[in-house]
Amino acid sequence: MGGIRWSLVAAMLLVLPGGCGDASPSGDRRVVVYVSADEQVAREVLDAFERTSGIDVLMVGDSEASKTTGLVQRLRAEHDAPIADVFWSSEAMQTVALANEGLLATCPEVDWPPAHRDDGGRWFAFSPRPRVIVFDPERLPERERPATWSAAVDGRFTDRLVMADPRFGTTGGHLAAMATAWSDRGTPDRFDEFLGGLRRSRVRLLPGGNAAVVDQVASGEAAIGFTDADDVRAARARGMRVEMIHPRHHDGPGGGTFLMPNTVAVVEGSPRRAAAIALVEYLLSDETARRLAASVSGNVPLQPAVAATFPDLVVDDPLVVDLTEAARTAPMVIRRTVETLREPEQQP
Repeated sequence: MGGIRWSLVAAMLLVLPGGCGDASPSGDRRVVVYVSADEQVAREVLDAFERTSGIDVLMVGDSEASKTTGLVQRLRAEHDAPIADVFWSSEAMQTVALANEGLLATCPEVDWPPAHRDDGGRWFAFSPRPRVIVFDPERLPERERPATWSAAVDGRFTDRLVMADPRFGTTGGHLAAMATAWSDRGTPDRFDEFLGGLRRSRVRLLPGGNAAVVDQVASGEAAIGFTDADDVRAARARGMRVEMIHPRHHDGPGGGTFLMPNTVAVVEGSPRRAAAIALVEYLLSDETARRLAASVSGNVPLQPAVAATFPDLVVDDPLVVDLTEAARTAPMVIRRTVETLREPEQQP
């Protein structure tokens, strides 16, 4: 996602009437939002918010490869003098980390179901995307398609498996969710076995993010790839011959597909809190849920009334996992993953 480059953002903020620190009502008629969701989808939502609210939105994005990580580092660097008012992330783990570092504001006035929010109102989860396995249906016979994540690393795809670098984007968060879910079931060794399977399969880590994973499978350079459902949908919209599998993590209720939510939060010290809250509430609205579900991303609506109008997006038995615990362990899980895949056995 290209977004607006940082130097341009700084220049624009300097010339906006009232400057960053303006707390007057007129100063609340604009909002700066850092966004790691895909630019095309995010822009449509934010344009709709501008039309309905009368609040001007300045959207700041980052590259596809660095995605959320680059924006998170920017928020940390600006903690003493925040420029952003709102952080809209396409993943959850780093949002939780920012909240725990005191960089996100408490918003008790925002009404959202407890299952999809931080207890202190520091972040709110909405419109998730399934984590899936992408494949070419003409190159991969049905009998060879893995129904579980463990089956994907059982050796049948050695030298034919790709995933994004887990230090960026949603891949690392998914690995942390895996480790947490298996540990909660009393089987923590399953994650070690999964990492061992990745190493023995000689998985290739791609620096280009989840979209690059889909491209590799579409071109035939890989048989399967671990990615997000929206990247598969976007590739299909461009005419690529790819499909996706929604693998299970374990047997029993709550062991199915992992849904990586979008998250939204108000930045601590936001100079335009009223406008920031208005944007948060809009992102959590039924209108936004419908817009994201109908977009090329096909985000899963959390609101039952909206979900009922998009039955093809419903995910049966999604993975039950504690996002807060997964976020806590994510740095360790990502480090272990990278170190394991660098071991000698990883080399062809």
